[in-house]
Amino acid sequence: MNAKKVLIFDIESEYGHFRKYNTTTSPLTYSIPTRTAVAGMLGAILGMEREIRDGVFPEGAEPVQEFFSKERADIAVQLLRPVKKETIGINLVNTKNSFNNLSVAGRTQINFEFLREPAFRIYFAMEEEPEVFEELVKRIKTKKHHFTPYLGIAQCTADVIYRDVRQAVYKQNGNNDYVDVITAVNLSKVTAENPVQFDYSAFYAANTMPLAMNRNREVLEYSDVLIERTGKPVKVKVPEYYHVEGYGNIVFL
Repeated sequence: MNAKKVLIFDIESEYGHFRKYNTTTSPLTYSIPTRTAVAGMLGAILGMEREIRDGVFPEGAEPVQEFFSKERADIAVQLLRPVKKETIGINLVNTKNSFNNLSVAGRTQINFEFLREPAFRIYFAMEEEPEVFEELVKRIKTKKHHFTPYLGIAQCTADVIYRDVRQAVYKQNGNNDYVDVITAVNLSKVTAENPVQFDYSAFYAANTMPLAMNRNREVLEYSDVLIERTGKPVKVKVPEYYHVEGYGNIVFL
């Protein structure tokens, strides 16, 4: 039986902000954390070394995005609460006046779009690094995080709640049937004609999201990611997926 051991935990906060890559002066937010943001949270919990300066890490340190790359780690994200968004004015340094002298620069207020009362369930597997997997389980269970986890930006500190360690059993969809998937779906993994069976009482959203970055924070891969905005499963035709007993069918991003 082909299966992966998955760590299951929830993350929630009063507010969250996962900035869309194509917004500038008034930042908008994705409805769920990106795969790269989840990798950053895992690195914070473990206390992985941060940059000394842009793109430069301490000798022997491996950047978080490379350590939790798609080739080495599997991450799936489930929406637990309906998506609610709110715009809040944030005071920032006015760099138009001065970039280095804060007394000259002054302040400017920018409207940020935030997620309100967001909650997500994360499914994480890392077969090649069992000791790292077990360390994450231990730290999340005991809430002994090295750095404080947050949802996108430092002002949005997060509560991390351990749920389970389960086997995710590999399934092939040989008949190309619609499968109920409880997690966000990477649409590059969807096949066939009419790949999504839409429920017209549901609310769907798809966004182009970053899936992989390098140590210089350059995005290596984007993909369209589909969710149902109230947290309902989506019916999609995927050639393969994983079933987690007691939870449902998941697709890794």
